[in-house]
Amino acid sequence: GEGPLANETIVVGAHYDHVGYGNRSNSNGPFGYIHNGADDNASGVAALLEIIDALHRSGWQPRRSIIFAFWDGEEINLLGSRHWVRQPTVPREGVKLAINADMVGRLTNGRLEVAGTRTAEGLRHLFSSPRLPDDLRLDFTWEYKENSDHWPFYERRIPFVMFHTGLHGDYHRPSDDAHLINHAGLTTATQVVF
Repeated sequence: GEGPLANETIVVGAHYDHVGYGNRSNSNGPFGYIHNGADDNASGVAALLEIIDALHRSGWQPRRSIIFAFWDGEEINLLGSRHWVRQPTVPREGVKLAINADMVGRLTNGRLEVAGTRTAEGLRHLFSSPRLPDDLRLDFTWEYKENSDHWPFYERRIPFVMFHTGLHGDYHRPSDDAHLINHAGLTTATQVVF
């Protein structure tokens, strides 16, 4: 960050773990096969890597500091993000927003779910930009779930926004593989997060 808001932080995260070979508690089957997790959540990790690269190339200097976090243990009760929120690397009171990209690789019918916009004033307006593509529809869901790394922040009353392109039949199955990623849709979702 630069200037008087540099001590305030925005945490932008995605989880990189998945469920290995899968078992009855974490997979929709079949078990015993590698679950690559191309959408859950290699898509979120790819989005963050592209955002980091874009910020670096743009030379833009944000007013608030930005921490990019690649969480582990999301599939095991959000272990990585829970740990960070308990023992943050910056003062927790300075964290003004958490942005979570989880499963952003299967954009269908132009629908991008944006959760958490009611956790702080102005968030919905912030993402309701006239610069969005005409074929993109933001779904500002009112439902908050303890289903991803935004939740530990929400428990500490830190505003959050989670981006998600929706569940599908390959969720937590070995069939969640790279050839099913909607690359143009992933690009669009990444641009919105950026």
